[in-house]
Amino acid sequence: MTSLAAVVLAHRDPEHVARLLRALGDLPVVLHCDSKASRATAEGMARGAGANVQLLPRTSGTLSSWSLVRIELAGLRAALQTSGGASHVAVLTGSDYPLVGLQELHQRLEAWAGRSYLLSLPIPFARWSDERHPDGGSWRTAHRFLTRGDDLVTVRGIPARLPWRRRVPPELELRASSQWKIYAREDVVRLLRVVDTRPDLVRFWRSTLIPEESFAASVLSSPAVTGGPAMPRCHDVPWFVRWPHHGAHHPAWLELDDFDELARRRHAAPGRPDALAGPREGEHQALFARKMSTEVSSALLDRIDAELR
Repeated sequence: MTSLAAVVLAHRDPEHVARLLRALGDLPVVLHCDSKASRATAEGMARGAGANVQLLPRTSGTLSSWSLVRIELAGLRAALQTSGGASHVAVLTGSDYPLVGLQELHQRLEAWAGRSYLLSLPIPFARWSDERHPDGGSWRTAHRFLTRGDDLVTVRGIPARLPWRRRVPPELELRASSQWKIYAREDVVRLLRVVDTRPDLVRFWRSTLIPEESFAASVLSSPAVTGGPAMPRCHDVPWFVRWPHHGAHHPAWLELDDFDELARRRHAAPGRPDALAGPREGEHQALFARKMSTEVSSALLDRIDAELR
């Protein structure tokens, strides 16, 4: 079976995080609890961690900022060191949950040997256009955003940026992606090598908007940066996510009423690299779902465990 490790980035709901860790069984897991969470929350997560779970030092991560990428990279680095021969590393949030059992999860990833299963499409990316910025998300990197440390500076909730456009490093092939990823081990090694040897690129990405959705895919799709082949295009992610409306910044919390749709996606045709390299056609199997909480999703989680996993 294909070996899998997981990086879990959490900041709330230790009861759900404990349930997620149980669902991940004996997989090697790296767990990060955001330092903005209370001490009781962090201790609750630690109590739910078994011997297969490594706890990262607590730091602060902020949405749309490099700090989230920094934490993800620390988790990936730890996963390489502690997971033995794991061929894939899944990056999860503390509100995710698997829709399939571990054996099926391993089987599905066999088709992705040596390949990362994450959204990777060229920018401009139509889904990133909105009324204020109809450029397919190009403005996220074309402007220098102001930062304090590794976090964006915002004014009345709006990210602050310099008004003029800047030069994007010419060796970068900009790609749109998502926060949810399953990396191939080879891609993790390539990504960390670039982080360690190209401080100029890290400085560039630190001042971009929402780098957790573009940094990794862009670097791995840039042969001039990695020295290796470009990561192939992929039109989907193996996550079920329900957005409350077009342009929403946060997914909806999943409830029991979502079960039928979840079940349909869990039993859809498995995603394969050849099928997902071309234009998106139909639905593919969701291996994980987001987002769940103890307060809202407990009845749904019970049905997932009993009927889907």
